[in-house]
Amino acid sequence: LFGNYENSERLELFNDETINLTSTVQNVQDISKTFTDFSQSFTIPANDHNNRILQHFYQSDVNALFDYNLRLDSFIEIDLTFFRRGKLQVEKANLKNGRPESYTVTFYGDGRTLKDYFGEDLLSDLDYTSLSHVYTSAEVLTRIQNNSNLYDVKYPLITSNRIWEYQSTPLNTPLPNWLTAVITQNDIHTTSGAIDKTELFPAVRVSKIFAAIQAKYGVTFSSTFLNDERFTKLFLWFKSQQAVVQNSFANDLISTSVVPTFTTYDLTSSYTAATNTINVQEIAGVFLHKLIYNVATATAGIEYYIDVYQNGNLFNTITGTGAGLYTLDTIPSTVGLNVNYTVQIRSSANITMTSNLVYEVSYFNAGTSSVLTDFLTINYASLSIIVSIDLSANAPKMKVSEFFAGILKVFNMVCVGTAENVYQIEPLDAWYGQGAIVDITEHTDITSIDVARMPLYKKISFKFQDSECLLNKNFSQTFNRNYGDTTYQYDYDGGEFTVDLPFENLLQTKFNGSQELQVGYSLNSEFAPYIPKPVLLYQYTNKVSDFKYENDGGGHSTVTSYTPFGQDLSYNNSDTTLNFSPETSTLLNYPIQNTVFAQYYFSYLFNLYNLKQRLVSVKTILPVGVLTNLKLNDRLIIRDKRYIINDMNTNLTTGEVQFSLYLDFRPIINKVPFINIPAGGGSAVTAINIPNGGITALLTPSAADIALSQTTLTSSQNVTITTGPLTSGDVYSIDVTFDYANGTQTNDNIFIVIE
Repeated sequence: LFGNYENSERLELFNDETINLTSTVQNVQDISKTFTDFSQSFTIPANDHNNRILQHFYQSDVNALFDYNLRLDSFIEIDLTFFRRGKLQVEKANLKNGRPESYTVTFYGDGRTLKDYFGEDLLSDLDYTSLSHVYTSAEVLTRIQNNSNLYDVKYPLITSNRIWEYQSTPLNTPLPNWLTAVITQNDIHTTSGAIDKTELFPAVRVSKIFAAIQAKYGVTFSSTFLNDERFTKLFLWFKSQQAVVQNSFANDLISTSVVPTFTTYDLTSSYTAATNTINVQEIAGVFLHKLIYNVATATAGIEYYIDVYQNGNLFNTITGTGAGLYTLDTIPSTVGLNVNYTVQIRSSANITMTSNLVYEVSYFNAGTSSVLTDFLTINYASLSIIVSIDLSANAPKMKVSEFFAGILKVFNMVCVGTAENVYQIEPLDAWYGQGAIVDITEHTDITSIDVARMPLYKKISFKFQDSECLLNKNFSQTFNRNYGDTTYQYDYDGGEFTVDLPFENLLQTKFNGSQELQVGYSLNSEFAPYIPKPVLLYQYTNKVSDFKYENDGGGHSTVTSYTPFGQDLSYNNSDTTLNFSPETSTLLNYPIQNTVFAQYYFSYLFNLYNLKQRLVSVKTILPVGVLTNLKLNDRLIIRDKRYIINDMNTNLTTGEVQFSLYLDFRPIINKVPFINIPAGGGSAVTAINIPNGGITALLTPSAADIALSQTTLTSSQNVTITTGPLTSGDVYSIDVTFDYANGTQTNDNIFIVIE
């Protein structure tokens, strides 16, 4: 069917045409990629009905109402039952003896549709207006110290232009001889070495970048994980320049008086104060119109920008400093002339200015060759501009598609279309945990089943991008590997495989002392500033500090508490890390075992590398009701074994489905790890994902001392668990009962350990 679900037309098919649709999400042949539905190309007849819908694609002189270079909205039904939504690509028309015989088309699933939306767009193309803020030392300091989720843009303590020292304690890395003489100038414990706001680049909450993606492309991301602190406290460092790019918003000019000066033409009516608009139109006898902007006073040395709009479109931008006269436009009078002009002002730094705008018309003096001029002067109120951070200009040079795919790789997430422009995003294990258990034994051709050895890799590597940071370089030279990377080797004959993230893993360091001051260095081995590849950072809880910060206009603040940014996160009363390997935390001074590998990859690989694992190929003829309701995260039962779908190839004309399956050694419902809560009381958050076909989840704690934010759920969501003081070492549980639309039930348990 061609079109969206509410407004579509049915394409006609050949009676004997075979249409195959291959569906897979995470294939064992490439564990770093996620896929979606993809069909082989197939043909449809070029009859009158299809010709009308496809608007005679074969005729280049027909003015079609849509662009054939774009994939077109479509969906597939089987026996009038909805099956898949996606895009249809018209590949070519096939003609015989000059007459159209057929069209070759390809159907693509929703996941590929999402990639089409992103195209070649960069992160800098997203709209960060809602995240912009004034760029003052006080504002930046607040965002250094505030540990709440109030601010979505914060400032990590990462130096980008000098080598911070602390109380004459040098950086914990070999220093060149020439550097020793300048240590005192860089001591951030002293006023002479105080940190200035211009040394710090902003970091933007990744969840807000996802929100900007949704807004730009008109899509919705559905997930319990996207509301999890392991995601909401993840930031992307916005450093793509050597110096912070700041700018002001476009400021409107407010008139205080309008003064006409004229002999013949009173131009007062041409100005509308409410919109600060000058209307320039044809005037009998006038041969020239001119707009002149006069800056009477302006803060010395500050660059400002005069944005000139013509009928609402940016027409020109003029750059200036100090007082000056600027001709915005000169317009010869023509028949039908009718144009609206507006002016807005921006600046590169805080500035105060006074100005006026002159609208001038020129005409010939009656009976002579002399030229007369009438004009209108609009005087404006004094304008004070405070600059803001320019997030678009500071955004990493990275495609939206690369960023999105990179975040999916970090957490081993799948992205599956669930409705038109709606995509479910979950870590792989959580997504499989939502799958239903479907018995297809009676529909399976048991006379033809192939059981093969699982094709496994002998080496799997998880890597960040190589870093130029002097601390990272020192680490790799000392340990002969990159910080945060890990490699697993097996005694198999397979090849090597690398999960390669597009992000740099910037190593931090901590100064010794009673305070816990951790800082980073965007400096290379030559101690020169460099622009890193995109850097992900976790926000940790606030730590004690004692360093100096320079205020605007002079003076210094002593900072006694700050928010550390790095690889570490305090989550559910334990620590987790962005590293793949359990590195010793530079902030906490002990190894963190909850790595991204341990949390998001280990279970999947443990299942694949089980000695009992096999890759099974089976043929089935599935009833329409089973086929159209089957999800790729459903687990299949054949006789006495349970399988995960590696991929499925569906013949849409015969109903035959060829499955590639592997054995499932996971729990039937994905278990939540033990949750730790301190003996003195506290809270933790866990996701409750309702499986496919489920309608409700009932949560019953084993003790009255366990309080839940919700006990009955009708949709997947995060639930907060809260306890008062309890005995250390005790274990409690929460029983989770899932009710299904078919009247069945399943149970799961969440265990709470009191520390």
